[in-house]
Amino acid sequence: MEKDFILHGIHIGEHGFEVDNIIDEIRERCIEPGFNHVCIRPRGPEFDQSYFIKWAEYLTENKIFFSFLYLTQQAPKGLDTRMQPETVARIKEIAGDYFLGETIGEPGSAYASKLPGYYVNPEDPTYYGGLKNYRLKAYEDMEQAHKGYVKTVKQFMDINKELQMPNILCVDATAFAKYNVEAGANIPVLEFPVTCPDVMFANVRGTARAFDLPKWGSYAAHERYGGIRHEDPLKAKRLELAYKYAYLSGSQILVLESGDELVTAYSQRYEKDSAVCARYREVLSMMNEYIQQDARPKGGPKVKVAFVSGLHDGWSGKWGRACLWNQFYREEWGYNDAEHSWKMLEELRNKRAWDDLANYGEHDLSGTPGWGVYDIVPIEADVEKICQYDWLIFLGWNTMTEENMDKLTEFVRRGGHLLMSAAHLNTQTKRDGTYKIVSPEKVEELFGCCFMGEIRRNIGGAKFKYESLDERVLYPVVGCGGSDPLYIAGYADYAHFATTDGKTIAYASQGFREAHSDLPMVIENKLGKGVATLVTHTCYPGNQAVYPLYYTILREMITASARNCPVQVVGSERIRWSYYEGGKLYLLNTDYDMPITVKVIADGKEQTVTLESLELKALQL
Repeated sequence: MEKDFILHGIHIGEHGFEVDNIIDEIRERCIEPGFNHVCIRPRGPEFDQSYFIKWAEYLTENKIFFSFLYLTQQAPKGLDTRMQPETVARIKEIAGDYFLGETIGEPGSAYASKLPGYYVNPEDPTYYGGLKNYRLKAYEDMEQAHKGYVKTVKQFMDINKELQMPNILCVDATAFAKYNVEAGANIPVLEFPVTCPDVMFANVRGTARAFDLPKWGSYAAHERYGGIRHEDPLKAKRLELAYKYAYLSGSQILVLESGDELVTAYSQRYEKDSAVCARYREVLSMMNEYIQQDARPKGGPKVKVAFVSGLHDGWSGKWGRACLWNQFYREEWGYNDAEHSWKMLEELRNKRAWDDLANYGEHDLSGTPGWGVYDIVPIEADVEKICQYDWLIFLGWNTMTEENMDKLTEFVRRGGHLLMSAAHLNTQTKRDGTYKIVSPEKVEELFGCCFMGEIRRNIGGAKFKYESLDERVLYPVVGCGGSDPLYIAGYADYAHFATTDGKTIAYASQGFREAHSDLPMVIENKLGKGVATLVTHTCYPGNQAVYPLYYTILREMITASARNCPVQVVGSERIRWSYYEGGKLYLLNTDYDMPITVKVIADGKEQTVTLESLELKALQL
C-alpha cells in the first residue's frame, strides 16, 4: 500500500508578529524540531511584499510546506488582501508544491454561530468577525440562510481565486465544512478539540471524501480549548490524545496553533521555559517521531457507516448551540428537535448499558460501528460517493427534494440500508412546523408505503411485531402476545402510512394485551439488494418523545455493522480504533490513567492486545 504523506508543524503569529524575526522563529520552532509544515498569520500594519518572498525562499530551501492565515479576512485598512497578485505568482514560482495557499479562518463560527460583537465593540458597525461592512441579516427560511452564508464566505474565496492561490484552506470549528467547500475552499481543516472529535472528524473527513478533495486536516487550538487550567495534568494528557486521535482518523495536516512558545489564555501567562510550554513541545516531538516511523496507508480509514448532513442543515456542531445561521433573537431559529438529533452521535461513544434489552450478540460491540469509525456525508454528494457506504442514517434537518430521493433509492437498490424518519421527507424550508411530504410516488418506490394525508397525535409506545427485512438487524420483537409497549416517552405526531410493497415492522401501541394498531411506527421495504427503513414520526429524532425509539433503531444498525464486520475489537469503550486497507489496524487507549486489554478478532483469528494509558498502537493484521 502507498504511504500517506502527512504535514505536521506549527502556527506562527498567534502571540504577536515581528516581520524581521519570522525566519528565526521558523528555524527555532519548525526546522530545528524536524517538522515539515508551518502556517503563518501576518499581523499589524501593511509591510513590504519582499518579506513574503524571503520567507518563501527560506521555507522552500528547507523543504517546509507553508500557508498564510487571514490574508484577506484581516487585511490592513484599505486593502482586500495582504498579498498582491505578483507576490502570489512569484511565491508559486519559487516554492511550487511547498506553497499551499491561503487559510481562511473560522467562517462557520463567525458568520453562523457567534453573537453580534462577539470579538469587537457591538456598537462598531464597520467590522464583524473579520468581514468589513458585514451586517447580520434576517432570513426567511433555511435555504435563504444557507445561501446567504455561502455568499458571505465566498467573498474571501473569490479574492483568493483572483489571486490564483494554489489552494484555499479553511480552518473551522463548526460542522460547516460542506458549506465552506461550496463557497470555494478545497482543503477543509478542523479546529479541534473545540468539539466532540468523533463527530467533527467524521464531518470533515466525510466532506473531503464526498467531493474528492486533495487533503483534509486538523488544527489544534489546545491552549484555549483543551482546558482552562493550563497546569492541570489532564489538560496535558488531552493534548496527546487529541493528536493521536487526529492521526487515527486520517488527518493529513496536523498544526499546533500555539502553546509551544507561549501560553496567555484565561488571564494567565506561561513563558517558553515553563513546564506548560515544555509539555506542548514534548507532545509535538512525540507525534513527529511516530509519524516518521509509522507508515499509515494512503486513503484514510475504511468507513462503511455514514450519517447524512441534510439539505440546508444549519447545525454547527457543538459550537454555539443557540440559534441557527446567526438568527439570534428569533425564537423559531433556536436549536430545536432537528439540531438536538445530532446528540445521538455523542452518545455513540459509549457502549449500551448492561441492562439494555435491545443489545444483542456474542460480544458487546455497541461502542463503535463496523470498521471503527463513521463519516458524516453531505446529501449534496453524488450517488457514487453515497454508494460507497453500506449504512446511511439521517439525523438533523433535511429539506427533501425529488433529486435526492432518487439518490437514496439508488443507494438502496445497490444494497445499502437506509434509515430516516418521516420528518426527513418534508420539502419545507421554513421552521414553522408545516409538513409537506415529497413526491408520493417516490416515497412509495423507496419505502413501499403511501402517505394517507393524515398526521396523528400519539402518546403510545411501539410493538415490534416482525424482524427486520435485513437479517443482520435484530429488533426487540415482542410478537402479538401480551407485552409492554416499548419506548413510551410522550406525545408526538406521526404520519399515517398504508403499506404497499413495504412491511410494517412496528405498530403504535398503548396496552399490554393490544396486538397492534392501524398506525405503523416502523416500515421497511426490500428494494433491489437493500432495505429502506422509515420511522413515521414527523418531528425530528431529537424530540424527546421519539428519541428513544429512533435511537434504539439507529443503535442497532450501528451494532449490526460491527457484528457483521470481519474485524472486531472487543473490550472497553475507551478504546478508539480504525482500519486502513492492507490490514493496518490502529488502536488508541483514551483512558487517562489505566492500561486496557482488548480482544482483536480478524477473519476468525483472535489476539489479545494491551495498551498503556494514552497509547496509540498499530497492528498489521
